[in-house]
Amino acid sequence: MRLFSQYKGLKKENYILFFGRIVTNLGAMIWPMMTMILNKKLGLSATQTATFIIVSGVIFLPANIWGGQIADRFNKKRVIICCDIISIVLFVVSGFIPLSLFSICVLLVGAFFQTLEGPAYQALVADITPPDKREKAFSLLYLGSNIGLILSPTIAGILFNNYLWLCFVISGLSIMVSTVLIGLFVRDIGAPHKKKEIADDAHHGSILNIIAKSPALMIFIIALSFYQGAYSQFGYLMPLDISKAYPDNGSVIYGTVTSVNCIIVVLFTPVITMLLESVSLTRKYALGTILQAVSFAAFLVSFGFIPGYYISIALFTLGEILTTIVIGTYLAKKVPAQFRGRIYGVTSFASALMTGVVELGSGKLFDVLGSAYAWGFSVAMTLIAVIASIILISVDSRENVKYQE
Repeated sequence: MRLFSQYKGLKKENYILFFGRIVTNLGAMIWPMMTMILNKKLGLSATQTATFIIVSGVIFLPANIWGGQIADRFNKKRVIICCDIISIVLFVVSGFIPLSLFSICVLLVGAFFQTLEGPAYQALVADITPPDKREKAFSLLYLGSNIGLILSPTIAGILFNNYLWLCFVISGLSIMVSTVLIGLFVRDIGAPHKKKEIADDAHHGSILNIIAKSPALMIFIIALSFYQGAYSQFGYLMPLDISKAYPDNGSVIYGTVTSVNCIIVVLFTPVITMLLESVSLTRKYALGTILQAVSFAAFLVSFGFIPGYYISIALFTLGEILTTIVIGTYLAKKVPAQFRGRIYGVTSFASALMTGVVELGSGKLFDVLGSAYAWGFSVAMTLIAVIASIILISVDSRENVKYQE
């Protein structure tokens, strides 16, 4: 019973956001299949697919920074609702347009506003949760995300060949349900008072000054960037690899692999959160990056071997759990409350930038030399994150820069 009782004592808003994430991700059918849509439906090569994703990512980069600034300047709940309304309309419209690069671009404009709201969503969770409960709150939110994702990739794999348009529409409608829940039941914490904000900004300086004053935070951002860059291979290189091995039913196999990822998250997130409660955030993060490196090495040797895919995704998911429950909590304690939106924006920007580098490099290697070299490159990128996270353990233990408001 302690597995579930550990989530007691959170605020009503935490549970509403939890249910909202379940509904949203239950309909999140497009993103796991984006690589296959570009590659199989629209006929782009691995390099062309990577280029399209990278160009989209470059366009999205300002959204991370702007989103962080908006989150710290305006009411976070209103930011989320406004961005959601735009996304809902564009997602549904894209489903009724014949599939083409244009319809994908309409979808991506909607996704731009989802990216724009990301820092506000993360900062809202930190704001409404007491410091000693934040790790549990982010763990619960992550759990909800994956409960919703258990079925959606498999359903998307089934709909992929003949009813792909439904995936676009369902994605928009699921966001609508989440938006209604947030609008009705999440407490409106209000925008920070302008005079206080100006005084705090003058005292602490810019977000870059805050990062510069904390070597541990700088190292964490480096580790996070390389980790997230390599993590993107879950939705990019992995489906390319499986589709190459199984041209006829690769989408279904990848859908089930993705569902296994979500099932493991749902089963083991409460267990790992409870068992490793006394372990420092930095040690948990380092262990997570190590598991990701091992999982990519396993994918490297599993080409065409379906059981190998499931073993690899199990290792990958355990690492994902460890890192995900740490990120939001660690960042919240390293910056003042009025800078939370901006730090989430900066880390999202850095991660998106590194994602483009990793996908471009692995895409070219995949086209020219094959999947083994692409996975080898991914392992190397993850090892940089491993080295940075191990260094972080020592640096963070000696640093006293913490904010717990």
